[in-house]
Amino acid sequence: MHSKWGLMCGALVGASFLALDPAAAQSVSDSEKIERLQRATEQLQKQLKTLQDEIAQTKKQTEKVEAKVEAAPARYPAPPPMVTKGPPPPPPPERVKVTLGGFIAAETVWRQHNMVNDMGTAFATTPFPFSPLYNEHEFHGSARQSRISLLVEGNIDPWQKLSGYYESDFLGVGNTSNFNETNSWAARLRHAYFTYDNSGWGFHFLAGQSWSLLTQNQVGITPRKENIPLTIDANYVVGFNYVRQWQIRAVGDVFPGISLGVSVENPAAIFLGSTATAPLGTGGAFPSGGIVNGTVVNFVNTGGGGDFLQNVNVTTDQAPDIIEKAAFDPGWGHYEIYGLQRFFSDNTLRCIAGLCTAGSTTMVGTTDNKTTFGAGVGGSVLLPLIPKYLELTASGLYGRGVGRYAAGQLPDVTIGPDGSLSLVRGWSAMAGLVGHPWEGLDVYAYAGLEEVQPNFFNVGTTLFGLGNPGFSNAGCLITTPFSFAGNTPANCIANNRRLSDVTVGFWQNVYKGDYGRVAVGAQYEYIKREVFEGVGGAPSTDNNIVLTSLRYYPF
Repeated sequence: MHSKWGLMCGALVGASFLALDPAAAQSVSDSEKIERLQRATEQLQKQLKTLQDEIAQTKKQTEKVEAKVEAAPARYPAPPPMVTKGPPPPPPPERVKVTLGGFIAAETVWRQHNMVNDMGTAFATTPFPFSPLYNEHEFHGSARQSRISLLVEGNIDPWQKLSGYYESDFLGVGNTSNFNETNSWAARLRHAYFTYDNSGWGFHFLAGQSWSLLTQNQVGITPRKENIPLTIDANYVVGFNYVRQWQIRAVGDVFPGISLGVSVENPAAIFLGSTATAPLGTGGAFPSGGIVNGTVVNFVNTGGGGDFLQNVNVTTDQAPDIIEKAAFDPGWGHYEIYGLQRFFSDNTLRCIAGLCTAGSTTMVGTTDNKTTFGAGVGGSVLLPLIPKYLELTASGLYGRGVGRYAAGQLPDVTIGPDGSLSLVRGWSAMAGLVGHPWEGLDVYAYAGLEEVQPNFFNVGTTLFGLGNPGFSNAGCLITTPFSFAGNTPANCIANNRRLSDVTVGFWQNVYKGDYGRVAVGAQYEYIKREVFEGVGGAPSTDNNIVLTSLRYYPF
């Protein structure tokens, strides 16, 4: 290609000299000049044509090579960016923040009367003297309340935020859990939920398992800002209104210092009903599958067949609980009012030929789902009596079918004459003082009470319900070989009427610094259980409990 460019340039130069040289012009005739110029021009045109063809061919080959290079994978990484002088560029904005939490606990519990409860007290099961547990003490050392938590927060923009929170401890019980050798206790889900917050709209959304909306908050209606008693006891205090369960919650900040919320939450029912025969009043618990007025009643089912609720009793609920709440923060103190609606369902069978008889395999009938509506109202206050040094907390709940929403777990419903679930009227209350005499020391005292009213009926000499005065309590204070073998005597029906609790304790930091925090705590608790009066009177029982805790908070 370079030679052709040379020939063409030479021909152009030669033609120029011929045209400009006068001597040559004199020796050559005009016709010869013209002929020579024509031949030179034709030669230049041929060379130009050849050159254009070569350029076109080269262009096509170049395009093919470039297409192959673009389609082929890169064999070598891109060169690093050029290093320039000056400060490094700022990091990208933080999108997701992860915060670990929890603590490691080494704790003990001692009870005057054995309740086989470990670190959480089932207040409603304090034993009577008929039981061998009454004359046994209980001691356990446990790390089961050790806790793990994970908080993930993502800022969509300056106003919108997504968060997820998970928390668990080891108070669950596996199929082979025991104190004998490895103390292999199962992890237990406490919290698992996500939230969406929009500060521009004043809107907050929560979905998952968390403290019920009914549980008292410290400020507003804010997750992870609940006002939980400081007790070592994992079941807190009699009268404390709480459950942890699935829910979908929406909250709006309608005015400064005023928040309104509503949630739908997972249902469950606490049933307590008994049946006995007059005049002695001996009997026992009314079971699911029992018969009242010839109607068979089913209000609880047991998971089986390898499913995820193996051997777990589940009540026949068909609709979620609904809770509304208003919170006020006027500048001094925190105030709440709330409402609760519940739907209790059971399934009944009425035989066509007459009254159903227990165990019959020949009688047939029709089934019917019955639903009873329950409701309650309540409120709470949190008052800084001496700011930063002393605060007062109090809460209460009253209604029909509200027992499950307090720590004592008194009944929501009992059996009704038509086989439906009949509501139990009750109330719960708790008050406490929390002091901070100096930095690192918290001192607390709480008192709580829960109570239900009787709900009963009779069919001839057969007695039904809760708190029936014909039920016998004569054997509750007597120990027999039958009862000492772990059986409940037929003359100790002992339907719970009232639970009360007084507890005091403290937490003291022994280290707080760059490597976390270590705290030591102790608690004394007195609980009392009272039952409805019946044949033989209204016996009561109580318990004294001492708990200690040493906890390390690494985060």
